[in-house]
Amino acid sequence: MEDNKNTNDVKIISYLGLGLMLLSFILAVVVTSVTGSECFAENLIMTIAMAVAMVIVVAGNLMIAVIVAATATVIFAGIKIYSILALGRTFPLVSFFWVILPAVCIVGITFFVKRYAPLTLENALLKKQISELVMIDPVTGLYNLRSLFMDIQTQISYAERNNSPISLMIIRLRYPAEMKKVLKTDQYNKVIKQLSLLIVDTVRLEDRVYSIDDNGGFGIILTCDREGNRIVEKRLRSKLDDPKWFEGISGKQQIRAEVKIGYLQYEKSKYNRNANQFKDDVEEEVEYDM
Repeated sequence: MEDNKNTNDVKIISYLGLGLMLLSFILAVVVTSVTGSECFAENLIMTIAMAVAMVIVVAGNLMIAVIVAATATVIFAGIKIYSILALGRTFPLVSFFWVILPAVCIVGITFFVKRYAPLTLENALLKKQISELVMIDPVTGLYNLRSLFMDIQTQISYAERNNSPISLMIIRLRYPAEMKKVLKTDQYNKVIKQLSLLIVDTVRLEDRVYSIDDNGGFGIILTCDREGNRIVEKRLRSKLDDPKWFEGISGKQQIRAEVKIGYLQYEKSKYNRNANQFKDDVEEEVEYDM
């Protein structure tokens, strides 16, 4: 019952806000019509200022909207007072509605969007939660970088307990930006997919392959020492020299996927289970691969 009451209260406030917003624009039209062409320019400027303030409120910047509306109102009031006192001019009383119309409009739009603010926040939180739960790369079907960091901690602990070697290898396309320029998006994704299949086909079943970015970056947790890394690298480069892996992706054009490879064997004395530092050092090895 309490939830229904709160919902009804929010609806009433929202409808009240909509009514105030519509009333402000209706009065703006009335003022423009009554004051005639002599005041058309100032009426147009004030209407635009009020509309801009409304858009800013919808965008979520109430304070900026208040500043815009207050600035326009103060300038309008100042000009009117100067014209009356210094120049002796007279104006229809309805023209002074502009002193309150921007404020009424802001109050109205603020009440109106209040109804949807919780929904917007809820959707943003839901989107964030979903993105945090996603562990699979949609192009390759491999586990992603988040999974890599989760698994490498487990693998490091297992390796330390059993005094066995563990390594991390990172593979990146050498010229991803250039490849994106000459290939369509679906063709580029096919290259990434084929590269992932090539890597999975090369490593052992107990080794784990991850897609760590959208630019052809892959990470591999290898249960081997540095010499085993060299063997895996040699196999990968040998397979990459075979053009059949990328045949038919871009018609008759032959695609060659050149990669940079870096790898390191985990050292407990150096990293002490710091997976971030371990990965960063492997990334440096990738950059050294000229």
